[in-house]
Amino acid sequence: MDIITERLSCLQGGRVLDLATGSGAFARRLAEGLATYEELVAVDSAPRAVETAAQNLSGLRAARVELADAGALPYPDARFNLVGIANSLHHLREPKAVLAEALRVLAPGGHLVVLEMHREAGEDATDANAVAANAAMTHVLLHHWWGAIDRAGGLYHAETFDRATIRALMCIPRLEEVSVDELEDDSGDPRDPDTLAEIEAVIAQYRAKVAALPPGAATEAERGELAARGEKLLERARTIGFRSAPSMLCIGRKI
Repeated sequence: MDIITERLSCLQGGRVLDLATGSGAFARRLAEGLATYEELVAVDSAPRAVETAAQNLSGLRAARVELADAGALPYPDARFNLVGIANSLHHLREPKAVLAEALRVLAPGGHLVVLEMHREAGEDATDANAVAANAAMTHVLLHHWWGAIDRAGGLYHAETFDRATIRALMCIPRLEEVSVDELEDDSGDPRDPDTLAEIEAVIAQYRAKVAALPPGAATEAERGELAARGEKLLERARTIGFRSAPSMLCIGRKI
C-alpha cells in the first residue's frame, strides 16, 4: 500500500469535493482510496477539462463534474466533509485564496487533502539514489519549460514550488493536525522505452506550441530560447531518464 492510499484509507469522505480536477485522476483516487464517501463533486474552470473528467469519472458511484472557479466556489459554507486538490496550486494565481475558499466550504472536523509536486528533486540525493534523483529533476525542468511556454501563450502556469512554500501555504487559520508526507518515485527504469516515448510525444506537442505562439507573444529570440530548452530537455530525458517529480502530501483537519 502506498502512502497516499494508506492516508486516504483512514479518512471518512462523506461529501467530497475535488478542486481543479483536470482529467479527474485525483478525484478517482479519492473515491477509490477513502474509507467511505457519499458524494463526489469534481470541479474545474476549463470547459474542456470538465468534459474530459466527466468521461473519465463516468460510472463512478455518486460522482459528478461541474464547471466552477476554485477561487469562488458556488457552494455554501461547510458543504463538504473533505476537499482535495492535486498538483494544481502552482497553476493558480492566488493559491492562498483558493485554499481559504476550500476551507470555507469544508465542514468543521472535515479534512483538506493537498498533493503538490515540488522542485527540490535531487537536493538531498546520495550516491546511492542519485540516478533516481536526476531522473526526477528531468520532470521538474520539463515542467518549468512547459510553464514558460504556457505563460508565453497567455496561460498562467508558475514554476513548481519548493517545500517551504508548500508548507507555508498549509498554514491556514482553523486548520490543525497537518500531516506532511514526502513522496518520491523510486520504481521502474528511468529509461523505460514506453515512458520515454510518452515524454518525447509531450515535448513534441510543446515544441509545436512554441511554433504556434501568436505574433507579439514572444520575440524571435525568446522563441529560439524556448525551442533550444526543449532540445536540451529531450536529450536529457534520453540520456538521464525520467521519473515523476517529488511531491508532498499534506492533510489537515478543520476545527
